[in-house]
Amino acid sequence: MLVDSEPGIPASVLAAAAGARKAVLVPVVTALAIGTVFVAVYLAAFHAPSARHQPLGIAAPDKAAAHAELALNNAAPDGYIFYRYPDAKAARQAVTHDQIPAALVADGRGTRVLVAGAQGPSTVSSLTTAVTEAVGKPVPVEDVRPLAAGDSRGLSVFYAAFGVVLAGFLFAVSSYQIAPRLRLAARVTSMLVFSAASGVMVALIAHTAMNALPASFALVTVVVGLLAWASAAAAGLLLRLFGPLGMPVASVVLLILGNATSGGILPATFLPAWLSPLASVMPPAAAVRGLRGAAYFHDAHLTGAILTLVAWGLGCLTLQYVLDKVAQRRATTAAVAAGTAAGF
Repeated sequence: MLVDSEPGIPASVLAAAAGARKAVLVPVVTALAIGTVFVAVYLAAFHAPSARHQPLGIAAPDKAAAHAELALNNAAPDGYIFYRYPDAKAARQAVTHDQIPAALVADGRGTRVLVAGAQGPSTVSSLTTAVTEAVGKPVPVEDVRPLAAGDSRGLSVFYAAFGVVLAGFLFAVSSYQIAPRLRLAARVTSMLVFSAASGVMVALIAHTAMNALPASFALVTVVVGLLAWASAAAAGLLLRLFGPLGMPVASVVLLILGNATSGGILPATFLPAWLSPLASVMPPAAAVRGLRGAAYFHDAHLTGAILTLVAWGLGCLTLQYVLDKVAQRRATTAAVAAGTAAGF
């Protein structure tokens, strides 16, 4: 039996509290389950990443190109997809527009690897190492799209996305805890205020203060705001669908699976086969692609990212609206039935 160990707690709150056994066991089981999933997913994704269908460009004579492709295929079967380019200029354009992350070039200037440092040190390092081993000697590396001065490790976009998804999750949890029966219109208004404020806040910090996201202030604000909106809407829908179980479900879906597949640490081509498909549909991955493309790659993937985030936000809110209408109709039917029974 629970007692009033903290004077001042209303009797109604104590009366509604769970029993001692449930109060002790449920938090342990819930936290342990979420922690286990987190550790399992992140270790599975990043403990020993290897390329799988990783795009790689080659601008070299046929004999040299074939030798490099054969060596890379022998080292990692199904690890790479090769794209041939007629010269270094075409390969450079493909790298700077995020069509490929790196390209092996062999011409009159010698053999070298063109890379986009903006892809992140982990991606660049893994590709240059693989190419060096395939060629059989050290190969000079030319960074044709370097990272911004304020983002030397290329992780700012990941941390920005992770923080916004976490904030969206906490917003939804707080909203439902404070007002579980709040009308959807009021909840959406609150959500839009939160999303707009999140976009401006992250843009001020990452873009203006730290020069870590060299896209325009407006684009950072829009993409981050849409990510906050999509995350809050998705978490709210899961809470609406699953009730008390919605919190751990949302934690797994958004905070664990969403951020692990965002591409902020390694691209989807380095994820396990069972995890990589999520990178094409989850809100964090869309935001990371959009922000990185806007910052470094001539707005590559920006339109698709915005459409994905808008679809998540509108889709989740539409489902919540339908659920509310169905619940309202059932309540009305039950009230009419109860009134009819009382009349008899």
